[in-house]
Amino acid sequence: MTLIAILCLYTALLAWISYAQIRFLEKEKDKKAQILSEKDYQNAADIAIENEKFKLFSNFYSLIVNISWVGFGFFYLKEWLILNNTRLENTLFLLAFLILTSILALPLSIYESFVKDKAQGFSNITLKLFIKDTIKSLVLTLIFGFLILYALLFCYDFFGKLWWIAAFIFAFCVILVLNLIYPTLIAPLFNKMQKLDDANLLDKISALMRQCGFSANGVYVIDASKRDKRLNAYFGGLFKSKRVVLFDTLLKALNEKELLAVLGHELGHFVHKDIIKALFNGAIILFLLFFIFAHLPEFFYLESHLEGINSGVFALLFIFGGVFSLLFSPVLNALSRKNEFAADRHGAKVTSKEDMKNALIALARENKAFVKTSKIYTFFHLSHPSISDRLKALS
Repeated sequence: MTLIAILCLYTALLAWISYAQIRFLEKEKDKKAQILSEKDYQNAADIAIENEKFKLFSNFYSLIVNISWVGFGFFYLKEWLILNNTRLENTLFLLAFLILTSILALPLSIYESFVKDKAQGFSNITLKLFIKDTIKSLVLTLIFGFLILYALLFCYDFFGKLWWIAAFIFAFCVILVLNLIYPTLIAPLFNKMQKLDDANLLDKISALMRQCGFSANGVYVIDASKRDKRLNAYFGGLFKSKRVVLFDTLLKALNEKELLAVLGHELGHFVHKDIIKALFNGAIILFLLFFIFAHLPEFFYLESHLEGINSGVFALLFIFGGVFSLLFSPVLNALSRKNEFAADRHGAKVTSKEDMKNALIALARENKAFVKTSKIYTFFHLSHPSISDRLKALS
């Protein structure tokens, strides 16, 4: 079958990229340590290799799941839920597909959280918290998933041959709204978010934001350490809902100068309008995806048993969207890496080059990130440059 062949070729390409990355890491591991201590260098290499092997297995597992959906899953789900091809039936069909796919992915999530990440020294999550997170995610999918899918099917029913333009506009508006409400409504469902209570640090962060012309609705700290030890910080939201969000792990691991350099980097994205650029680039990709899937050959529907139902095009988008997205990823990743280099320069400008370098090294050390990446892996997957490349660029 053509569709199964497409899925197999896509997985084979991902496997080739991962294999090339593993070979690269194994060679680099035997070289003299750079940037990190010898112990941290070797540990980071081992973790990167293990993560890539897990990714290989995950991609193969996803291939089996997707082949099952195309081969017989959609047929039986259609027989069970679609009687008159109504909008409600089609919405429930897509929702059931998403929920079942999420359930099938649970074994991978459990292994990653409780075996792999714990062995690597990252995961702090408990079984109780994992179950709570899973239930919350399921409820959000049921509520918002139903509303979004129903609206997309309304576009399909109401706008005729131009349905895909209306669906694209709606989907992009949903993305904007999610960006708007995420820091204030969604993130607090999973993490406690409190205002930064260190007055001295808050004054310095506020001064840094004023220097860059950035106004935010507060500086917040979230209890990320209850799940994971990795470091991060971000500026969430749009317009008046913008927030500076610091992981508690970041505050514990970095000194004040390094922390301000990280925030200077993030502010660089604001100064350079990278968020707007990312939204624009995402809109282009989303538009192309809707255009492509609105004009798929008939055999896509026949081979997947999705012929004759309005939700078929969206089910195919969920299954094959990643295949087409991979075609665009090299360009998007190259643009993203360019933006990261520019943000690093901005962080160095508003603090100092030495502080920015130290911050990058601290992030690599604490996140156990290997310092280099193969060219082929960078081309297809890397939205952020390697630490080695970033330090060279700053020098």
